[in-house]
Parts: sequence; structure tokens; C-alpha cells
Amino acid sequence: MSSGGTTTDKASQDGHRSAKVEVNEKYRPLFEAVVKGDREAVEKILNEDHEAKTAKVMTMGKTSATLLDVAVMVGQDQLVENLVKRFPSEYYVVILISALNHAVRRGRIRMVKALVDRVDAKSESVPHALSVATSYAPMQKEVIWYLARHTRSAPDHGTMSCLIMAGHLDIGLFFARQYPGLATSEDTENNSLLGDLAKMKSYFRSGARLNFWEKSIYKCIPLCLVDTSFDNSIDPKMGGALKWFKTSLWNLTTKSAPFIKRIGESKLRHQCSLEFANLALTEKKTRMQTPEMLEFLLASGIVLDAASHGIFEIVSLCLKHFPELMWDENFTKELMKQVVSGRHVELFRLVNAHYIPYLTNDAWEKNGLMKATTEWSPRCATPDVSGAVFLMQRELQWYKVLEDRSDPSSNSLVLLEGPLTKKTGRKTYWEVFVEQRQDLLKEAGQWMKNTSSTCSIVATIIITVSFSAALKVPGGNNGSTGIPIFLKKGSFTVFAIADSLALFSSVTAALMFLAILTSHYTIEDFLHSIPRKLIMGLTFLFLSLAFILLAFSSALTIVLGERLKWIYIPITLLAAFPIVLFAILHLPLWVEMVESTYWPRLYRHMKKIWK
Repeated sequence: MSSGGTTTDKASQDGHRSAKVEVNEKYRPLFEAVVKGDREAVEKILNEDHEAKTAKVMTMGKTSATLLDVAVMVGQDQLVENLVKRFPSEYYVVILISALNHAVRRGRIRMVKALVDRVDAKSESVPHALSVATSYAPMQKEVIWYLARHTRSAPDHGTMSCLIMAGHLDIGLFFARQYPGLATSEDTENNSLLGDLAKMKSYFRSGARLNFWEKSIYKCIPLCLVDTSFDNSIDPKMGGALKWFKTSLWNLTTKSAPFIKRIGESKLRHQCSLEFANLALTEKKTRMQTPEMLEFLLASGIVLDAASHGIFEIVSLCLKHFPELMWDENFTKELMKQVVSGRHVELFRLVNAHYIPYLTNDAWEKNGLMKATTEWSPRCATPDVSGAVFLMQRELQWYKVLEDRSDPSSNSLVLLEGPLTKKTGRKTYWEVFVEQRQDLLKEAGQWMKNTSSTCSIVATIIITVSFSAALKVPGGNNGSTGIPIFLKKGSFTVFAIADSLALFSSVTAALMFLAILTSHYTIEDFLHSIPRKLIMGLTFLFLSLAFILLAFSSALTIVLGERLKWIYIPITLLAAFPIVLFAILHLPLWVEMVESTYWPRLYRHMKKIWK
């Protein structure tokens, strides 16, 4: 402890010494009152000592902190609001700006509002605070939005880049619309905002990793309901009552289901990203001649960066604004190579729709693209494919598509992996394709065996139950005639039909799974044969489960219907529960299998975007 104050000066375990922190002994009571949030004690001290409000209460290394700085750093919101009133901005602007920078670092919106109201007349203070917020507190979106609305000048390129990197595309779009030319700004190294955006795959719909149910919710959420309570710029014509209703409805919906809020915010980010990229290209197009713009896109590598990250939207916009890009042979080759190497299906469909065949020779088509599709790397495992079986099927589809683009002899072409003198180095593309995917083939085969074995057990159980139920019908049979006692009841007819369909469906499902278990598991089987059998097996297994539950419900209704007339209602609800649960758990897998096997996106044609 030093004579001038209390010093915290401890040595850490690694031998380094921490920064020196000192509290001015004269203002220690004031410091303690601020830390505790004792507003009455603070007011009393300030009334007795008018110099205390501007004095250096403590020092941290080479940095000094005033009373207002300390109150901000310890998070005393109400105390800061009271203290700010004691600082007229024309005399104490330096103190207010320092406190504002601390407040935005902490993300304290109440403090920021109180301080901005005081320093708003100073045009440079709020933009600087915005820069600090985007650099040191990029996730404090409410603070950033408030500073953005009170900024009276265009932010610099660094601030805009930080906004994009943090995912605040709605704020970036707000600035880009307010200050024309800002979307096309560049730094000293000629890095553009569009170039930054071309590397952020998750900010676009094509890069979002959504499961089956999240995709369904994504399509249903209207953007007008997404909570933008921090922003009054997206829809300035909206009335106060309508905006309050919209915000309240959104908050009520998302309070019990936070995942809906997350999906809605993602959809808003995707839309703003697309609009920002389109705005940047449109402004570039109006400010530059077409040859200059083409040179910019080719030299900057924006399109190729977007293609390598699988960002369909940016590539589509660039080709829509400048279709001349596809007439550049080197660009086309590199673009196709990036698309095939990354296994980007939608981009392949897009580029293939605008491909100019005569610009590239057949040799490059065979040696370049065929080599890219035979090579295997972790990059090939795209997130839109779940499981080794579908990944193997997708790889086979890629190979077949690129093989069909070449002449029929492409499969017999020789891939030279070593010197020409070594005959052992001569392999066909198909041989290399199969060789590099042996581990994937084993994993896919093991998954199919395990799945088929498990499903076969379930199908066998349903066969046994449905067969036994057919022999021992509810209520029994007439002793003399052998005719079921409840034969004339409608519930018995439902039981008989449902039990029969359950038996036939489960037998069919068991046969399909048995066919999978007895397959050869060659690599070609995973293109059509095995997936089709699995689809049929799961379909009939689901039907057998539904029919056996229907038969069980009908049997209970027959037995209990005489005493409890309403019993069919709870029985129906209880029987529907496992059916719905089965659909929720397995419907995404079934839909993915059907789409990938019978209508793969890789085989679909895409219309040209400028039509």
C-alpha cells in the first residue's frame, strides 16, 4: 500500500505483474459510495465539494477515471443518469465522451441514452462511440442501433466492416441507404464490404444450417413480424399503435418458443444481406463503366470467394448484373472448379445454366472437373447432407452428372498419378473414385445394416401382434358357427380392415429390410437400389404402425363401448400420439431420402436468371 492511496499490485503465477490501480485517498468515501450505488451519499459529497465531479478519483496504469467513469464501469445506471445532469456538455464534453465510450463497451443502454442526449451536439463523439461499440461490444445490438440513429455523419469503412462481421446487416443496410456510396467503400488495401460479405456464408439463406422443421418455420415467418423494436428505419411509415401491436405479437410468440425468434432473426439477416449485396452491386454499376466493373470483380475475386463458400446469392447477383463474366474462359474454369470441389449443388445448377460449352475444350472438361469430383476431402461433406448413406449417394450423383457432361469414353480415360513409365500409376477416374471412398462405403453399409436390423425387429413384432389379433378377435366367436360375435358392429369392420392392412404392410416392410440386409453393398447400390428399398421399408413400416394402432383402438371401442359411450375420444387421441411422434422423428429422414433418390436437386434444371 502506497502513501498516496491504496495500491493493488500483485504478482501473477507466471511472474508478470498486473497493472497498477490507485484510488485517490481524498475521494475514497466518494469512490465507495459510487461502487455501492449510494446516491444520497454521492449527492451529499458533491454538494459539499464542487470539484469532486471532475477530479481524478482513481488511476489504472496510465489511464485516469473520473467519478462518472467509475459509475459507468460499475454499472450504476440510475446514478449515471443523475450525475449526467450535473455536466453541461459545453464545459465537460471530454468527461462525457470518456464516460460514453465506457458505457458502450459495457453495453448499458440506459447510460448510453443519458450520455448521448448530452453530447449529441458534438458531431464526432457519437460516430466515435459507434466505432467503439462495433469493435468492443459487437453483440450489443440495442446500443449499436441507438447510436446509429443518432449518428449525424456516415460511419467509416472500419465501422461498416465490423457491423457486417458481427451480423448486423440491418444496421449496415440502414447506413447504406442513408449515405449513397457507403456500400461500395473500400479501405486502404482495396478491401470492399462486398468482399467481406462474400466470406460470411452463414449470413445468407444458402449457408444456413436448418433442419426439416426449421425450414418449414423459416418459410412461414413473415419478416414484418420480426422484432425490430430497436429500429425505426425499416418501416418509417408504420404508426405507433401498429408498431406496438407488431412488437407485442412477436414477443408473445417468441417468449414461449425462443427458437422461433432465432429463426426469424436469421431470416431478417438473410434478407438484409441479400439487399445489401444487391445495393452494393447496383451502386458500383452506376459509378463504374462495365469494363471497369468486370475488371473489379475478376481482380477482387469476390465471385470466386462467394463460390468457394457456397454463397449462391452473391454469385447469382453478379451473373445477373454482369452476364459477361461467363464469357471469360479462365474465370469460368476456376468458378466451375470451386463449385465442384465444394459440392455446392445450387451453385452448380446456376453456373451450369449459364455455361458456354465452346469456351472450354473437352480435355479440360474431363481432366479438370472429373478430377475434382473424384477427389475426396472433408470439404465434400456438405451440411445439407445427413449421414454417410446420403453422402455416398450424393457423391455418386456428382460423378454421374459430370460423367454425362463429357463424351461416353470419359470413364475409360486414364488418370496419371505418377510418371508415364510406371504402369501401376495408371488408373481410371472411377477406380480413383471408388478407392478414395472405401471408408465412407464401410460407414454407409454399417448404418444401413443397423437400421434395417432394428426396423426388421419392429416389423416382426407388428406381424406377430396383427396375426394373433386376427385369430382371437375382440369378443370371441360364436361357439356353434365360429362367426365373430361383434361382426355386425361398425367398429369390428374397422378392426378387421386395419388389422389386415397392418399385417400386409408389416410383412412387406420386413421383406424390404431383409432385401437390404442381403444386398452386396457395392458402391453402385447406394445410388438407387438400397435407398429405394429403405424408402419402401420405412413407408410400409409407418403404415403398419398406424394400422395396428387403429386396430387396437377399434378393439378397445368394441369392448368398452357398451358401458362408456365416449371412450372412443380418448382412445383416438392416445392412438394418434405415437403416430404423430413417429412422423416428427422420422418424416425428415423419409423426405430427404425421397427427394435425394427420386428427384435430386443436382439433376434439376435452372432457368437463366436474366430471363
